[in-house]
Amino acid sequence: MCGFSGIAFVDTRSRDNFSGGLDAFRTASRRIAHRGDTEHREYLNEQLWLSHYRLAFQDTSGGKQPMISQDGRHVIVFNGEVYNHLQLRPQISRESGVTFKTRSDTETLLEGWKVLGNSLFELLEGEYAFIIMSLDGTELVAHRDKFGVKPLYLKPENINTDVFSEYRKRYDFTCRHIEFASEIKAITSKKTWHRDGLLRQFVGLFEPIRTPFQSIIQLPGGAVLEARSRGGEYHCSLTMDDSPVRKSVRGTGRATEEDFSAALRASVEERLLSDVELGIYLSGGIDSRAIAYEMSRLSDTSRKIKSFTVGFTEAGYDESASATDFAKYLGMDPHLLMLDDAALQYSYPLAVQSSELIQPFTNGCAKWWLGLFTRQSVQGVLTGDGADEMLCGYPSYRYVNWWKFAMRARKPVTNCEELKQALSKDPLGSHPRDSLYFQRFNRSGENPWLAGSSASGTGQDFIDSIEVLGVPHPLFGQISAITETLLGPSAARTWLKAQATSIQSWYLAGFERDEVALCDPNDSLLLWQNYFAKNHLPVLITNWVGDRMEMANTLEGRTPFLSSSVSDLVYKQPDHAL
Repeated sequence: MCGFSGIAFVDTRSRDNFSGGLDAFRTASRRIAHRGDTEHREYLNEQLWLSHYRLAFQDTSGGKQPMISQDGRHVIVFNGEVYNHLQLRPQISRESGVTFKTRSDTETLLEGWKVLGNSLFELLEGEYAFIIMSLDGTELVAHRDKFGVKPLYLKPENINTDVFSEYRKRYDFTCRHIEFASEIKAITSKKTWHRDGLLRQFVGLFEPIRTPFQSIIQLPGGAVLEARSRGGEYHCSLTMDDSPVRKSVRGTGRATEEDFSAALRASVEERLLSDVELGIYLSGGIDSRAIAYEMSRLSDTSRKIKSFTVGFTEAGYDESASATDFAKYLGMDPHLLMLDDAALQYSYPLAVQSSELIQPFTNGCAKWWLGLFTRQSVQGVLTGDGADEMLCGYPSYRYVNWWKFAMRARKPVTNCEELKQALSKDPLGSHPRDSLYFQRFNRSGENPWLAGSSASGTGQDFIDSIEVLGVPHPLFGQISAITETLLGPSAARTWLKAQATSIQSWYLAGFERDEVALCDPNDSLLLWQNYFAKNHLPVLITNWVGDRMEMANTLEGRTPFLSSSVSDLVYKQPDHAL
């Protein structure tokens, strides 16, 4: 786990015209020193400026970055972990004749790409982001793990980021220099707010490429950016990973409990690859407990695994007692941090600064404290991040599934107009099943958040979002309320309607038009899971409660539920299995 930043210039004229020069680059680079305290190194030549802060887990004495290839033609900066890199080395050595000099996954990536090209990316297992460049500045390739666990931001010179507001399989553009960094704060050039990008982020209409800043994008999970110099410009192409989380409502085969256990166990075992001690985040939820169980079976029994739990003085939100009991049951060494409202208020601005997100929620504030607390004992943890996205665990998934269930009592529909007509003739409330979700999460005036919901559960979210956005969005009530507070009712509705085409395109990303229908309730869970995993997960979850809260305190997080073994299993599952 590390942090890097850099600038690739198409020629020396572009470099000489860069505002602020090398001093400004170094000042910006120091803003992410928290991402690695093992060492800091630079690489500078006429067309490349690179800075790297390393937090070492494998081959702590080797693997220094920026790393230059053995033939002296390419250089890499890398953040994250590739867990299967040692298994890839025999093939790379056979085809290249290279003898590896370190045990570092960085060297495997660099030499592997030189012989296998971008096809290497399909073989990688891990959480990572990296950039490989030719030393003469003529070519660059950037890649990020499938689910966007590790961050990577880019600022191509003078690009209009609105071209990324809608999903395409490929985007082409030109520029004269490209800035890049693990966090936006390490981008050297001046930042200017992008109104739509900022509003989309704050109200919760997340998108995977645009950011709240003009000309700054994030590389989406699984995507590849390639740049080659020609005619005094970089000609760039950004190619999306267009594979959905699941392809079909019916699936291609339902996994058994044994299948899932085997997949998770393999994922946990891969993520124990480390030369330094690892711990685990443990809550009252089943996701972190499943990881803890597998970790306890796979780890060296001579040293107790350290678990880390955050508790709250407000009893309704506190799960610390059950988490601590479970840790003791597994023979772990539990560490507990209790927080009150004052602590969360204190850490809110720190969470915003660390995540580079402006959010009206406090869960990121708690994770900031947990990261700080945990780093006092270990420098890496396994986390349950990704379980809810992959296995449909969030309340919004249950709400969507209820919508699908409720609409089955009505005439089948295939588009939004048919759905509106069906509800006009047979409105919600006409059937007993229509009130099941509301009764479950709002009985006796219970707080829906404490009851495990994120909406009132009447179905109005879907009706309103279909009218405004053209998609069934389970969180539209809170999105609309936040937007109206910021803009006023009339302006809010106008602005939300203007986002419809963009939102629809990201809902359908990875699907062919004849495979799904936006307003067909039968497709609603499939579409929401894919949209959430490709938009909310890399933008909100990994930043607000994942990588950024951990790395703010120089702590690495590893995510077993976002492995290839788990995602390959989930890809085949039907709706009813989740």
